This record gives sequence, C-alpha cells and structure tokens, in this order.
Amino acid sequence: RPDEPVHLEVRATPEASVRLLLPTGDTVALVRRDGFQFIAEGERAFGTRPPGELTRAWDRYVGSGIGPFGPDPGDVLAPLPTPGPTDSSWVRLEAIVGDDTARARWPLRVGVVDPARPRVIYVDDDTAGTGLTDSALAGRAAPYATYHWFFPTGTVAAVNGRWNDQIRLRLSRASVAWVDAVEVHPLPVGTPPPGGTTGGSVRLFPEERAVTLRVPLPARIPFRVDEDERSLRLTLYGMAADLDFMQYGPEDPLIRRLWFAQPREDETEIRVDLAAPVWGYRTRWRGSDLLLVIRRPPEIDQRRPLRGRRIAVDPGHPPLGAVGPTGVREPEVTLAVGRKLQRLLERAGATVILLRSSDAPIDLAPRVVHAERADADVLVSIHANALPDGVNPFINNGTSVYYFQPRSLELARALNRALVRQFGFRDLGVGRADLALARPTWMPAALCEGLFLMLPDQEAVLASEEGQWRYARGIVEGLEEFLRGSAAR
Repeated sequence: RPDEPVHLEVRATPEASVRLLLPTGDTVALVRRDGFQFIAEGERAFGTRPPGELTRAWDRYVGSGIGPFGPDPGDVLAPLPTPGPTDSSWVRLEAIVGDDTARARWPLRVGVVDPARPRVIYVDDDTAGTGLTDSALAGRAAPYATYHWFFPTGTVAAVNGRWNDQIRLRLSRASVAWVDAVEVHPLPVGTPPPGGTTGGSVRLFPEERAVTLRVPLPARIPFRVDEDERSLRLTLYGMAADLDFMQYGPEDPLIRRLWFAQPREDETEIRVDLAAPVWGYRTRWRGSDLLLVIRRPPEIDQRRPLRGRRIAVDPGHPPLGAVGPTGVREPEVTLAVGRKLQRLLERAGATVILLRSSDAPIDLAPRVVHAERADADVLVSIHANALPDGVNPFINNGTSVYYFQPRSLELARALNRALVRQFGFRDLGVGRADLALARPTWMPAALCEGLFLMLPDQEAVLASEEGQWRYARGIVEGLEEFLRGSAAR
C-alpha cells in the first residue's frame, strides 16, 4: 500500500552503527533490537540447554521505510525479476564499528500496489499437473512462517502485497495470509475481489461415516477451520452473515448445536458443537458451496482396541533421511520397523495401510492422500532422528513424538510414553511441529522420532532386530493406550 512501511532487519556485528543509504541521498537508521539473542535455529528448536547458557553471536538491527525505492519490481504477480542494474538505483547498507566501515548493495526493490485495483488469483497447488498433491495451499501469518491456513484448490482471493516469492492475500480487512507465488494463478485484470454475504441458510446432511455441513457462498472464498476438543469452528473471510436458517435435518447423535457469530464486519464464524471428541474432518468445494465433512469417531472395543481399526503406517523417507556413523540409513530402518509393526497390528486385528513398501522414494503428499483415500482411522509416521549443525547431540538426544492437529496430542503422548518404556533412553517429550505427515485433518496423526540414528549407541539399537521390534511394540502399545482412552472420553 502507498502508506505501508517496509520492515527492515539485518544481522551485524555487535555494537555496530547501521543505516540504509537510499539513492535519493536520504538515510534510514537501523537501531539495535534490545533483548534479542541470535541463536541458531537448530538450537532454538531442538536444544535443551537453559536460555542463560546460550551465547549471542550477532546483534539484530531493525528499521522501517516507505517505498518505492530501488529499481521498479514490476507487477505484483509477475515472475521474480532478474538481477537488475549495478548502478546507483540500488540502496546500500552501511555498518560502522569504530574506524571500520563496511558497505554492501542491498538488492531491495520496493514498489506500491494500487489498493483500488487489486489483482485477484485462484489457488492450484498442482503446478506439475500430476494429480498427486494434497490439493491445498498453505498460508502463513508472515513470509516463510509456519503453516496456519490451508486453502483448497479453487479458492479465490485478492492480492495486496509480495515479498520475493511470497504473495500476500487479503482475506478480510483484519487478516492477511502469505502463500507461495508458484501456487497462485492470476484471474483477468478487473476481476473483483471475492466477498459478500452467506447464502441464507446452512444445512447438515447425515451419512454413515460422517456428517456434512453445506455452506452456500457467492464464491470460493478463503476460510479456516479450528478445532476444540468437541467443536469445529469455520471462519469465512470477506463475508457478512446472512443465515436465516441453520437446518439440522434428522436428529443425529454426533451433533449437539449449530451457531454463528460475526466477530468482524467481514468475517463470519460458524460453529458445530459435537457430542463426542473431534476425530477428523475435511473440506471441499462443490461449485461455490463449501462442504465441511465431519468424521464420526470409530466404535472401539476396550478389550481389543485395535480390532477392526484401519492404521496407516508410514515408514519415513526416502528421499533423504538421516545416516548413522556406520552408514545405517534411516529409510532402511523405518521400513524394517514398519514391516514388523504391520505384523503386530494385523495380529491384533487391525487392517494396515503401509504407505511405503519398498526403497523407492515417495513424496510426502501422495502418502497423505493414500492414507485419506484408504479411510485410515489413525496415521503413524516412523522416523529416526538427527540434529542440524550447531546442536550438541550428546545432550540433545532420546525419544520424541510430534503432532500438529489438537486432537492428535493425546496420540503423541501415548506413543511417546510407550516408546520411552521400550527404549529406555532420554525422554525428550512431545512437540507440536509443522510436519506433513502430522498435519492430516481426516484422522489423528503423529510422527515418531524413536531414537537418534546419528549417535553410535542409538544407531546400534535401531539397526538391530531386537531394537526394531521394540520400536514396533512401542507403537502398538501407544496406539492401544490412545484408542482405549478415546473410547472412554
């Protein structure tokens, strides 16, 4: 926007004087951000040392400026520009410490978007045309941040900014989302932004394994689904509520109540309160109607909780994967554990959907698609851990399990407890992580990092038959604990 300041941030030597030199001759001072500690991302994510023991390697300096400055970046939806001229149209960054001065060209291209004539895009994440994607575009609260929204293919939104290969979508007056530029496609110039009012009424449709909420809309607008233990909240962006009727249809034992709210003038919330904990859901478009499909929890036998259950087992990797000190590869370990787990689960009465059965590499999205199409009740992904550079592996190692969706927390806890019992190594606990195999919405899902393949003693356990059986038994015990607990809630 014409009046929108651009946040500027650099890392530089501690106690430096830092400023931006504009082509106009003006300067923008960057001030040290007090209280900031630059710590390697790996240490922040996986390190277990108390904050007081961490050392600061750099200072961070921040400032802001209002564009345009630098060479013209062109249309907001145009491909990223090639490197521009090397003349004085670029801004330069200057850092001074004592008698030493360092200067460097900062390749900033800041242009202005016309808010009166925004470009409008539609979402399609299948850029290669394979049909094997998850048909959802991830949205972030800031460029390159963690995933917060998931916009299905076909969603339409207005653009009001760009940061390199990140496009900013205007969801409502108060909300924006950043998405990958490669997965959005321009609609003709002059296409109006989506929005309006909801279509008069919403209705529930009971089915054998699910209940579907149909929400008529004027366009495929951006939305978000949030879950509590026994409710789902659908936020519709750019919409005002016009809900004359909320039709329940025939009485359904899963549904307790429908209601809506208008927290902002162009955001509508529709909430579905349930009589049982959320097990899973998914969304899809039918024309411009939004369908929220709410999964019925499975009927679980407390004595034999795995009997009749469909369990998706994902032996993690390839491609890539950790390698141990003696050359043991993570994909080999996870497949061996997965096959042993399959035998134990089938012996307990479960049907197993093995998401990888050979050494051939499989991308992440097809694994999730396979699990959802097979209607898995639970998904477990098997991994062996390693640490990035800069993290001490001798004090940061052991067993951990990750989840993403709130309903999967108890699954992660049960799996972690059981794996710690089986292995007897350090308990690193559970964590929420933005991992593809932990993100599915249709079923509870968790990703297990049984042990650290990069450490010789833990590599030896993972490479052994006995260690692999322990891993498999731990997952079975964790699944049984989780399913029994779910039946009791």
